[in-house]
Amino acid sequence: MSRTNTTLPEMGFVAGLDEDERTLFGSFGEFLSLNEGEKLIAEGEDQDALFLIIFGQFHVQTDSTGRSLLLGSLKSGDTVGEINIFDSGKASASVVCKSLSQVWKINKASLEQYLAEDPGAASRVLVNIATQLSKRLRATNDKATLAREANLD
Repeated sequence: MSRTNTTLPEMGFVAGLDEDERTLFGSFGEFLSLNEGEKLIAEGEDQDALFLIIFGQFHVQTDSTGRSLLLGSLKSGDTVGEINIFDSGKASASVVCKSLSQVWKINKASLEQYLAEDPGAASRVLVNIATQLSKRLRATNDKATLAREANLD
């Protein structure tokens, strides 16, 4: 399979990879440009891709309560789609572009191909993704604790 040489910038979950490793990994995905208002991920739709935000800003929001609720914001170097890349399913929230943006996308099948091709670098990528997920989980736990304490007062 022929792949285009596309080097990912050293940021987010590819930080720590050398240029050749980022070029190889980059060739397994694709760069997407989005304009303000476009959805990167739509809540409730099948989602099996991992995204690295190269530049721009996004809002993560849910409409599950009947009205739009902002869950968080994402910026350059942030990752989205980590849960569904490991546990495919429906997206639990929408990710909406808030400014001209570029992201890099890799689907689950391409990630698995990359894992087989360069297991050493791939293991560092997976550790970086797990670290980001752990930080998000800690932040969510802190928010839940604060909300629980506020309700007890």
